[in-house]
Amino acid sequence: MKKAIIILTMFLSIIGILSYTSQKGLTSERKYLIITSDTLLANMVSSLLPKERYSVEAILPPDQCPGHYDIKIKDMEKIKHSELIVSFRDMPFLNNSAFNEKTRIFVDSKGHNWMSPNHYEHGLKMISNILINHFKQDALTIERLKDKEMKRLKEATINLKRLIKDNGLLGKKVIASSMQKEPLEWMGFKVVAEYGRQESLSTKDIVRLTKIEKKGEVILVVDNLQSGPNVGKSIAEAIGVPHVVLTNFPSEKGYIETLKENVLTIINALNKR
Repeated sequence: MKKAIIILTMFLSIIGILSYTSQKGLTSERKYLIITSDTLLANMVSSLLPKERYSVEAILPPDQCPGHYDIKIKDMEKIKHSELIVSFRDMPFLNNSAFNEKTRIFVDSKGHNWMSPNHYEHGLKMISNILINHFKQDALTIERLKDKEMKRLKEATINLKRLIKDNGLLGKKVIASSMQKEPLEWMGFKVVAEYGRQESLSTKDIVRLTKIEKKGEVILVVDNLQSGPNVGKSIAEAIGVPHVVLTNFPSEKGYIETLKENVLTIINALNKR
C-alpha cells in the first residue's frame, strides 16, 4: 500500500511539472510567443531560439518608419498573448503604459544602425546573452545557434565585400540619408554628405547638397526606404547620378538576404549608367 502511494505521489508531481511547463508555453502544444519591436530584432531572436519551442513576431512592418507608426488593434492582440517583448529602447510606438504588465527587454543600440553587419554581429552577441539569461533551460542551444548564425554572417559578408570590390566600388563617394550612412561605410563607400528625414529637409539643404558635387566624384545618391524613398531623388537628378533606395529593416526573406539585396540594388543601378 505504501509503495502504491509513493508511485501515485511521483505521478502527480510529474503531472504538476508538465502542467506548469504548459502554462509557460514551452511545449509542442503551445509555443512560447515573443514579440519584437521590428523585423531586425525578430530576425535575431528567431535565429537564436529553437523554432519548435518558440514563435517570434514583429510589430513594425519592415517598410514603415518607427517614428510614424501607430500601434494597431492586431498589434495589441499579439502583445496580449505574448510572454516576452524585446524592443529597441527608442521605439516610440511601444512606449505605452498598457505594456507594463508584460515582461519587457529593452535593447540599447547606442545610436548605431544594426543593419550594418559589424553592428549586427555585436547585436547578435548582446541578444544571445539576454536570451540565455531569460531562458536558462535553453542556454546551450542558444549558444550553439549563435555560433551557427555568426558563421553564416561571416560567410555572407565576405562574399558581399568581394562583390563590391570586384565592381570597383571601394572608396567611391556617395551622398546618402543619414539612416544609411553606417551600412554604406561598411560596404566601403565614402559618404561625403548626408541628410535627414523628408520633413526636416529644406530647399536650402537640397541646394547645399547639390553644390557638394563639383568634381564629378559622387557616383550615387542613396535614400532610406523607411524615412522617405524620394528624399534624395531631386539631388540625384540635379547632379546627374543614379538614385537608389535601400531598406533599414530586413524583409520577410531575413537579414542576410536583405543585406544582399541592398548591395545588389547599388551594383545594378550603377551598371545601368
